[in-house]
Amino acid sequence: MVLMQEPSPELNSKEEIIDYYVKNLERVVGSEKDAQMCIYDACCTRNNYGFCCDIDQDAADELARLPGVLSVRPDLDLGSVQKDYGLSDCGVELNPPSSLYSRSPLLFTPGASKHWIVRVEKPLGVLITKKQVVDYYVRVLTKVMGNENDAQMCMYHVSLQSNYGFCCELDDACAQELAGVPSVLSVRLDENFESNDKDYGGEKLENSGPQDSSSPSQVTNIKTKKLFVTGLSFYTSEKTLRAAFEGFGQLVEVKIIMDKISKRSKGYAFIEYTTEEAAATALKEMNGKIINGWMITVDVAKKNPPKYSRGRPRPAT
Repeated sequence: MVLMQEPSPELNSKEEIIDYYVKNLERVVGSEKDAQMCIYDACCTRNNYGFCCDIDQDAADELARLPGVLSVRPDLDLGSVQKDYGLSDCGVELNPPSSLYSRSPLLFTPGASKHWIVRVEKPLGVLITKKQVVDYYVRVLTKVMGNENDAQMCMYHVSLQSNYGFCCELDDACAQELAGVPSVLSVRLDENFESNDKDYGGEKLENSGPQDSSSPSQVTNIKTKKLFVTGLSFYTSEKTLRAAFEGFGQLVEVKIIMDKISKRSKGYAFIEYTTEEAAATALKEMNGKIINGWMITVDVAKKNPPKYSRGRPRPAT
């Protein structure tokens, strides 16, 4: 666990601060890509800046000597997503004390939110870590919330067993929208949200959304040649993405969407094939795969796809 000095005032966004962390770690591990892959948690809360990374003792000693690094100490609870960077509200807090369960994330009208158990399809891929599964859940919820920070704030419990899912605090409208997201099997009320003993087994399912035709479990043939890929690392290039998808058929276009102001990837892209068969195979095989340390989600491209962008505020309704 690495504690850092406050970054320069011009670094305003979460992405810019994480870049600041990556650049410091890069001086020890040798490359930006290796630094990005080593970091598994980060805190961008004012007066408590820092990150967690997987490095050996020699690298940790070298990192501790860098200007701007306040301290480097072991992460004594590696399996937990709740990290102590100096304040209890730093990082992603899952399974908070029961006294905090009733605290609203202030994303909804007071009294309008409820607690829900969300059951999702098993993430695809091999050797998936706890952090990658949690990231997968966050990206599913981001499709409703609009940005990852809001999604993280709403989640208060996750399941990493044979029945995959998470608990979150949403209003009825968002819960209904979430039920229709591909890979979501059901959304039902968490009737005993103060207990950590959650039933993700799927009995008595409520508010189950219709299965989207792009869901991996049902894809046999799709009537499109264009796919929509989300959950990309900011460091994934079009060359890397093309290499990952070109094995399924001839590609017409690989386009990562860039932010016009920061000139940085927004974390999503479009993939177009010459045939529908190639697109169907790529959707089935690549959904849930890991690219540059991030688990991606592959859907059928819609005419007006949702505007995913990490850190973008959720539009007022």
